[in-house]
Amino acid sequence: MRNIFNILRFGGLLVLWIFISINGSAQYGTIQGTVKDSSERPVQYVNVLLLYSSDSSLVKGMISDSLGNYLFENISAGKYYIVASLSGMERGLTRIFEIQPGKSETTPGTLYLAYADKKLGAVTVMAKKPMFEQKIDRTVINVKNSITSAGGTALEVLEKSPGVSINRQNSSIALNGKNGVGVMLNGKMTYMPSDALVQLLSGISAGNIEKIELITTPPSKYDAGGNGGYINIVLINNPYEGLNGSYFLTAGFGERPLGGAGFNFNYRTTKINLFGDYSFNYEHTLQPTTAFSQYIKDGILVANSSFSDRDAVRTIQNARIGMDYQLNTSSIIGVLVSGYISRWTMVARNGATVSHNNLPDTIIKSVDDPEVNLWQNLSANLNFQHTFRPGKVIYFDANYIYYKDNNPNNYSTDYYNNAKDFIFHQDMIGEKTTPIHISVFSSDYRSTLGKKITLEAGLKFSLSDFTNDVAVKYLTGGVYIPDTGLTAKYLLKENIGAAYSSFTFNLSSKTTLTAGLRYEYTVSDLGTVKISNIVNRKYGELFPTFYISRKINETNNINFSYSRRITRPAFNDMAPFTIFFDPKTYYSGNPALVPAIANALQLGYNFKNYNFTLIYTHEVNTIDNFYFQTRTIDTINNIVYLSSRNFKYQQYLTAAFSIPFNVNKWWSMQNNLIGNWRQVSTAYDQIPVLLENFDFTINTIQHLNLPRDFSIELTGMYSSSTYVGTAKRKPLYQLGGGVQKKIGKGKDVLRFAANDVFNSGSNYRFVENLPFSSASVGRDFNFRLVSYKLTYTHSFGNKALMAKRERTTGAEEESNRVKN
Repeated sequence: MRNIFNILRFGGLLVLWIFISINGSAQYGTIQGTVKDSSERPVQYVNVLLLYSSDSSLVKGMISDSLGNYLFENISAGKYYIVASLSGMERGLTRIFEIQPGKSETTPGTLYLAYADKKLGAVTVMAKKPMFEQKIDRTVINVKNSITSAGGTALEVLEKSPGVSINRQNSSIALNGKNGVGVMLNGKMTYMPSDALVQLLSGISAGNIEKIELITTPPSKYDAGGNGGYINIVLINNPYEGLNGSYFLTAGFGERPLGGAGFNFNYRTTKINLFGDYSFNYEHTLQPTTAFSQYIKDGILVANSSFSDRDAVRTIQNARIGMDYQLNTSSIIGVLVSGYISRWTMVARNGATVSHNNLPDTIIKSVDDPEVNLWQNLSANLNFQHTFRPGKVIYFDANYIYYKDNNPNNYSTDYYNNAKDFIFHQDMIGEKTTPIHISVFSSDYRSTLGKKITLEAGLKFSLSDFTNDVAVKYLTGGVYIPDTGLTAKYLLKENIGAAYSSFTFNLSSKTTLTAGLRYEYTVSDLGTVKISNIVNRKYGELFPTFYISRKINETNNINFSYSRRITRPAFNDMAPFTIFFDPKTYYSGNPALVPAIANALQLGYNFKNYNFTLIYTHEVNTIDNFYFQTRTIDTINNIVYLSSRNFKYQQYLTAAFSIPFNVNKWWSMQNNLIGNWRQVSTAYDQIPVLLENFDFTINTIQHLNLPRDFSIELTGMYSSSTYVGTAKRKPLYQLGGGVQKKIGKGKDVLRFAANDVFNSGSNYRFVENLPFSSASVGRDFNFRLVSYKLTYTHSFGNKALMAKRERTTGAEEESNRVKN
């Protein structure tokens, strides 16, 4: 109790000191105003510059918001004037005004811009965004400028991004070595299971992507779910007046044909912004996999070696359409509808050999086993934004998300003895149907409190339910009879309520502090149509965040943050299902999974464009993904079961370096190095296991600008051996490159890209040693993603610049917990 009192007393003194510091200086003020045209309509997203009146040197710059408002905070006493400019309009400027000591707010009045009588004949923009931009709390990847991303997908871009690890076999995404990553599209949470998410990302063409943001320190306004942070994929939404957009066509070859096509459009007027995109991807790949396990039973070494040669075809259609409408000078309403259809079909040749003391005992064969995995998604969002005054805004969002997974499979298997004599034949079918419904409602409020404090607060409610209908049937006497131990219909309902508040303090012109607190309460119930309350949990958690940034000078910046986060089990992982990978390897669900809680400290240092980040994370009840971790070995039926489970704890220490470098004016490079120390504590059959490992990943991108509008891009990645849970993954490396040619006035672009030319970046090889019966398990998955693609892109439309609105839906966490 005394310690708690001391903490509260210290916290109170800290808050008191902050407010004294804030209010103790009256030498700073706030400048706010509005930009309008000659018809008194607000002009959105104007470049607004604050200049000293004495020498016209720049003090600060910003972009006006969707209502034409601008706001400069923490401005020292003195005389200034403001200049505003926008393409297609004449420049405007205010009179000279003065910020006087003791006066907290200054309003220069409305700044008017007139439309230019003549349109610009041609404008050449010399500045080009680099492939990577390092900001205080995030890394920005400008996909639109990448050559090697042409013809690829969002998933392939992420695979080559610094700090991002994609595991296609278990459909997991990690950021700086940590799983539990939320993925947003244009600031809107995808609300889907990880398998469905990976399929969605593999269906979003890179040609429709503007940039990708890797957010390692999410503020309190974001859901507390996941300890890895957020990945925000910003799709192209052109800020131009009238109709504009682009389309692309891709054709290529790996081991089998590949292709795709898509388009995006934007129609913008003074009050209406209509936008959308569509893409289609086709990929035909061969995916050989092998598995091995062995253990000692009654003094006999029992070993299983199996294989599955898969001929897989995936087609994905992804579409999105939305509209924003400005009701008046203060209010905007928007609607967005999106969806996708992903169909994965496979025909496999499977086999297994059971050996006793290294001598074959049983041989299992199956030919042309078909499997289908069909995911369907439909999402709808309605949002409203109202601005009371500059810096004071309220947002409302309502979301409905629907998913359905249909995953039938067939196995026709023959069994032989060690002399290869036929023993018996077995026919089995598996059925798995999972519809998921998610509703999310949220409201966020943002307001400036005086000249140095900004408040953000909000509420959120999410309602989720799914049905997992699983059946395994064996052909007996000409009739398929259900296996009662593996057949059931599972029901899950989960409701989450959340509230948060966050304060940002501008302690000085160089120091900013943000402190926030989020509370989430969860009610979760899992059962079957026959047995209720298999899992019935009710729990509430507090999630504080703290962030402070200090600008040392123009080239040096240092920041520190603390956050507490939660990783809830994926919906499907909790349902006790069974899926057959091969005759001797099964996947199963685990209803005993509990949420994981992580505490993280992060220290960052920026020097010019160079960035160094150090992160320490300690997580209890870490959720281990079922695709790679052996939960148990059934020595009676000789079956290896893979299943999600909870570790006791897991801790990381991550160091990340971002090193851009310009060799000369035509050759630039971006280098990223990430090192991880990791420790895992868990147990098998009550036998404690402690694992430690150091791993590192290196990414490099070389960009060369050549004469006649040619350019070349080369990429490379190496990832050392590391643990995925308790399974040791062998090293990966990937090399690629591309060449680009701009045609005409740059509206037409032709790109040729080669990806993973040595077929080494998607060959996952794992070994796991278990602390009982001298058991070990090995698995190899080769997705063979080598490809050579030619992509043609054409841009069309008017280029008179107008406003662009980026917004969030508030449904960030739920979609990430749907799992195929």
